[in-house]
Amino acid sequence: QFADGGTGVNPFVPAWSNHKTSLPVRALKLLVFTPLALLRLLGFFVAVLWLAIAEGICIFIPVGVLRYPVYQFLVSVGCRLALFTLGVLAAGDVVADHRRLKIAPPKTSAGKVFDASRGTLVFANQQGLTDVLFLALRLCPTFVFVAVDGSPIEYGILGALWCSSTFELPSAPSKPATLAEITLRARSGWRGPVVVFPEGANTNGCCVLTWKAKTFEGVASLEKPVGVALASLQYSKNFAYTAHHTVGSASRHLFWLCFQPFHTVRTQWLPTAEASACVRGKVLPEQWAFLRTVLVRMLQGAVEVEVPSERHMEFVQYWGTSQLKGYTKQPAKKKA
Repeated sequence: QFADGGTGVNPFVPAWSNHKTSLPVRALKLLVFTPLALLRLLGFFVAVLWLAIAEGICIFIPVGVLRYPVYQFLVSVGCRLALFTLGVLAAGDVVADHRRLKIAPPKTSAGKVFDASRGTLVFANQQGLTDVLFLALRLCPTFVFVAVDGSPIEYGILGALWCSSTFELPSAPSKPATLAEITLRARSGWRGPVVVFPEGANTNGCCVLTWKAKTFEGVASLEKPVGVALASLQYSKNFAYTAHHTVGSASRHLFWLCFQPFHTVRTQWLPTAEASACVRGKVLPEQWAFLRTVLVRMLQGAVEVEVPSERHMEFVQYWGTSQLKGYTKQPAKKKA
């Protein structure tokens, strides 16, 4: 019902839905990990409070060149604490292999991981609030999520955390800023790179959703004026719950994240010079379509699906109803 017609992949079904744990193990985990999860949750909320204070302090520093280093330091402390309390561990940040991505090799020396400068557009796949925390730690960027019609909307870190935790798409602004305008503001105002989540909904990490043309209106070319880069994030799927937030409330998601021993995240990065070179000379629709294809190639085992973000809310409602009716529960085994 919600799977892509071409690949058969459902982008929203939770990665943990088929994980099986015996009843004694469940009881033991509840006894041991519940107090730990509550303590970790408390630490997470302290980290969010720190980030809120950081944003409040930096409002009073009007000069961008002075404000950004202070903001970067404060945000890195808050994000490290938040990721630590959620148990998210970095499993390696690597530069993507151009041979695997089927793009031309770099003409100069290979770029470095997270080499984006102020105003660089960074397109990333979207799976949950841990994406925001991890990329904020590495890049300290301005964030962009898309509205229901695909219009880009600019957010600070608190707004980005909220947007990645709610399933309802924001309403289209009456006068939306273009990606080009957001890029120029970030560059001139010392606001870091611009991380864009063009899918509009969280996925289970096995695919990349449809991107909308509305997101790119008003952009002449993606490699101008600063450049473009790609970041793919892949989370572990070993435990009874994962960092992919496709169903359930934000509070429930946070609790079950904290309930697991740990999670890992592996990042692949396509540097600015290489990403910009692979779209140079193409018309705009071909540029963002090709970047989406390359982003999929950076995710192991992922595919492109022609599923719009609006289907996510429909799936959430279906999942909730199914849970109540017991459709998603494993049937009890009959005794011989």
